[in-house]
Amino acid sequence: MMNKRLKQGTTFLLALALAFPLLTLPGARAANAIDTDQKCSVAFNVSGEGNELTTTDIQVNLYKVADVDVSGNYTATKDFTGLDVSSVSADDKDTAASKWADRAKEAQEMLTKSVKKTATVTLKAGTGTGSLADLATGLYLVDTPEVVTTNYTYTFTPYLVSLPTNNYYSNGNDNWIYDLTATNAIGLKHEEHARYGDLIINKRLKNHNATTGKKATFVFQIEINKTETRIESLDFEAAGDSSVTITKIPAGAKVKVTEVYSGASYKLTSANDQTATIVATDRGSTNTPASVSFTNDVDDNMNGGYGVRNNFKLDENGQYQYTEPAAKN
Repeated sequence: MMNKRLKQGTTFLLALALAFPLLTLPGARAANAIDTDQKCSVAFNVSGEGNELTTTDIQVNLYKVADVDVSGNYTATKDFTGLDVSSVSADDKDTAASKWADRAKEAQEMLTKSVKKTATVTLKAGTGTGSLADLATGLYLVDTPEVVTTNYTYTFTPYLVSLPTNNYYSNGNDNWIYDLTATNAIGLKHEEHARYGDLIINKRLKNHNATTGKKATFVFQIEINKTETRIESLDFEAAGDSSVTITKIPAGAKVKVTEVYSGASYKLTSANDQTATIVATDRGSTNTPASVSFTNDVDDNMNGGYGVRNNFKLDENGQYQYTEPAAKN
């Protein structure tokens, strides 16, 4: 078979997900011309193992970015006028891949409400797979909108996909592949981002010991997933109800709240340790924040005095560290 390099052509598949083997770079070789009248198909899959992607549908949109001729040369479509789809040397595969990754991001930034999707497929919850058929040859942008789940959000890398493509630079096979399915399916690369919620600590003080002439301080230790500890406190100058809200706790986290100091002359009449699971309250969520409730009453100890809250601040690694309270003048 005669190998003829398509010097001007740029037909390729840019699939950077590490778990999937198909990676053909610009400057592909091919023995035969592209059949521009042949219909193509493409399949997508995403790994949801160990995360919430398996619990939700994932929409994948395709936009035709460029037409392709028999020699593998691209011409940008009207909606993507100005996008560079010219040949890129494959002598340095890393550089070539980086350039086409940048072009994919640029194409994604050119999307407006007036740009119509060429096709859409939904990867159904529980399967993580989906496919499209009857696609014309050309260069396509694969755009997967952000997915929001109970505890996380997922963003996806945009791809530029050529239909057809070949595997010359990965295994030396220069046959055109018009159906990117089965082992040639495109794996969607995603990043997981935590969602956050709040925790409300409610406190009821049934009676206040006015004879001490002091405010009553109650101190709480909040353990988050057994890996992080925060300290909060509530002050009372009279009987009644009050609360404190601890913000930006990872959604899904298991928290244990312990009242570690109950004031000098007060006792707990509710459980000392209480647990809750954090629900996401960000991104406009209407979820009710997780909460725990404590109740105290006076005891027979008439000693005065009140608690002092230790200061814990987040460091550059996102961990809480103890800091000395500021001196009072």
